[in-house]
Amino acid sequence: MGKKLHFQAKGMPLIKFQDADKIKSLQSGKIYAKTLGYYRKREEETGDCEVGDKYEAMIHINEATIYFPDTGETVAVNDDLLKTSESNDFVFCMFGVNPTEEKFRFTDKQKEKMLSFGDTALIVLDHDEFIRRVKVAAQKAGYKVYFEPVQYYDPTIDGGNMLISLLAGMWNIAFWKRDSYTYQQEVRFVFTPGDENIDHIELDIGDISGITAIISAKSALSAIVEKADSSETESDLK
Repeated sequence: MGKKLHFQAKGMPLIKFQDADKIKSLQSGKIYAKTLGYYRKREEETGDCEVGDKYEAMIHINEATIYFPDTGETVAVNDDLLKTSESNDFVFCMFGVNPTEEKFRFTDKQKEKMLSFGDTALIVLDHDEFIRRVKVAAQKAGYKVYFEPVQYYDPTIDGGNMLISLLAGMWNIAFWKRDSYTYQQEVRFVFTPGDENIDHIELDIGDISGITAIISAKSALSAIVEKADSSETESDLK
């Protein structure tokens, strides 16, 4: 039986998988948010399609006709990727456990694939406080910040849900990924405006050792994540 990890009942349990040095830096309060373009280039240049994703924050069109009213021109689009004004926003990504699940176990696929992100895991024990700190730091630095779970889509189908979401804000493009990435159960902070001329931004949210715990990635992936009872306010990791 896996070791049980007890989280506070409120909010979504969050986990960051990364190399040990980067996890220690994160626990000290340093948030590194890379541009979405970094992840596109990572797959294009290295072939890494686990961390990298050439479709990242791009609108994928299987088959469509685009009309340009200024010129009267009609252009056929087939299996193409369209960049948006938000395709170079900055993102900080984490694994999110569905807060409605009483118990969560990582699948065999997740146990295999998530190790490609790093050998160490940071467990966020206070979801609300962590999010508050990130938002405060982002706003002080002059960025708008959005936090949402990623939605996954079938790239062989031109679905309307993604396009509808963009009507509420083009930054929503950062919360859509192909369904081959579903195993990542990703949640994201998106910081806008982006800048294609820089690789990342750094925010300081202050030391978070009091609301997080560090364990090996293998230990985290073999664990059972349980919602804590309402009377429990600490994790067994603390």
